[in-house]
Amino acid sequence: MKKFIQEYLKIFAYTGLGLAMIISSFYLLINFYHSSEVSKVLYISENDTNYTAYREKLGKIKSNLSDFSRKTGTSSAYKTMYNKLTTCNQVLNTDGMLSQIEVNKRYNSFDVYNLGTSFQANALNICWAVQLSYLTDPELLPKEFEDVAPLVTSSVNSIASHVDFAIDELQNNSSYFMTTKITSSTIRDYLSSDYQAIASSYNDFADIVLGLSEMINRGGND
Repeated sequence: MKKFIQEYLKIFAYTGLGLAMIISSFYLLINFYHSSEVSKVLYISENDTNYTAYREKLGKIKSNLSDFSRKTGTSSAYKTMYNKLTTCNQVLNTDGMLSQIEVNKRYNSFDVYNLGTSFQANALNICWAVQLSYLTDPELLPKEFEDVAPLVTSSVNSIASHVDFAIDELQNNSSYFMTTKITSSTIRDYLSSDYQAIASSYNDFADIVLGLSEMINRGGND
């Protein structure tokens, strides 16, 4: 009986050791996966299409606002929108935003993550939530913007979801952020696609602000 118990304990011990080795190997693989994600870099050149398009749109927004500021006899709704877009223009040029990054440089997942959170904090929270979200309120919505307001709102919601997804993906696939969620069983490079999603969102949002600046310019009186 004693020998049987000893043999049973040996089997139990070997089984436990085997499980420990399997778990250790699993975590080593995960650590390798995370280190692989962190070590990846993305080169952003001065010819990057997202970067150049975004800066070009900001230039047009600035020009439209400058033209409108010289007009007289415009409606109060357009003047209010002008003031809000002026703040948005400043926000879209804020440090940390796409137009202000240092080009011809390599960026890692943490840098791209920060680019996305900067967009959330500035474009979405300040420009949209603070300045332009009155377009979603039927009681505050001026008649001049009734036709475009639903499209603007839908576009912003779509943009926000794209940025949220990219940021979550970067967070879950980088050892800069500890997570218990295993998002993939294979090693994949998310960095380029997540950058494209975030940078495209910058451009899509700039399109909204640009469209509104063109709208008040057309409606304003010289």
